[in-house]
Amino acid sequence: MRARARRWLTLVPLLSVAAPVFAADDAGRTLYLRYCAACHGRDGRGDGPVAPALGEKPTDLTQLAAGHGGEYPLEDVVEAIDGTRTVRAHGVSEMPVWGEVFRPDPAAPLDQQVEAGGRVLGIARYLRSLQGPAPSR
Repeated sequence: MRARARRWLTLVPLLSVAAPVFAADDAGRTLYLRYCAACHGRDGRGDGPVAPALGEKPTDLTQLAAGHGGEYPLEDVVEAIDGTRTVRAHGVSEMPVWGEVFRPDPAAPLDQQVEAGGRVLGIARYLRSLQGPAPSR
């Protein structure tokens, strides 16, 4: 198991007990609209107001599960949000603006780590709620 996954597995029980509000779809939606919608669009389809100015069209976040055989790739989404997984359109190693906001600092006190992880998980859960049917070809 990857070290990153092991760390998340240790935080999941804390997030589910100590910070359920962070995982709520409403909290995730609010964070998504604040930090992600400018590029990915209000509905997650990659059509945000900044999208035309970007070199590459932002990912249609409503098709993440469809692109993974119908299974929502939670771990990949979490790692893309917190900047630990390289997303080509987001820069070399992290989202250029929000990686530091969403990456839990391992040296921070536990409550701050849980809060940061809760924000990431909240957005990831909200994105799961946006998953639609696979596009027709």
